[in-house]
Amino acid sequence: MSNATQDPVTIVITRAIRAGREAAFEAAVREWIKTALDFPGYLGVHMIRPPSGGREYGAVLKFQSRGAWDSFLASPDYQKFLDGIREHLDGDPNVETVCGLESWFTGSGAPIALAPPRWKMALVTWVGVDITALVLTYSLSLLMKSWPWGLAFLVFNAGVVAGLTWIVMPFLSRLFRPWLSVHQKTSS
Repeated sequence: MSNATQDPVTIVITRAIRAGREAAFEAAVREWIKTALDFPGYLGVHMIRPPSGGREYGAVLKFQSRGAWDSFLASPDYQKFLDGIREHLDGDPNVETVCGLESWFTGSGAPIALAPPRWKMALVTWVGVDITALVLTYSLSLLMKSWPWGLAFLVFNAGVVAGLTWIVMPFLSRLFRPWLSVHQKTSS
């Protein structure tokens, strides 16, 4: 089994719900989540309700691996859930898969399937890590100078992750979006 099939995976599902069926759909999803939590490799879900007047619900599911998602998808329990909500849907759902760094490089509303080539994501991530580590090194070094090494290490790395997630990568992905999306369909 390759590393790509063992990496964590995020599945984004959007479903348009028939008018007047929202409450029944939400009840069915709440019940299903209780069952899904026990599935091997399932890490959780974040549900997104539509804006006022909208009918498209989102679900962001996390799995330990692509294999766990494939098993989940093929399970009789999940198939039963899908059959049970079909009457509430207005058309087929849209299912997209995000692995690894792609989630940083797909903007709000952008199709996740059109993630940039991995080498471009790696380069922009490297720039982001460099910037974040440099800023934190200079801003935290005096504060953490007297701290035990292990604690300083953990706090510094938590700062890098937080900075990348909420500040640096969103900024860099917007800044480099034209370059990141050039020849996306033909690059790998």
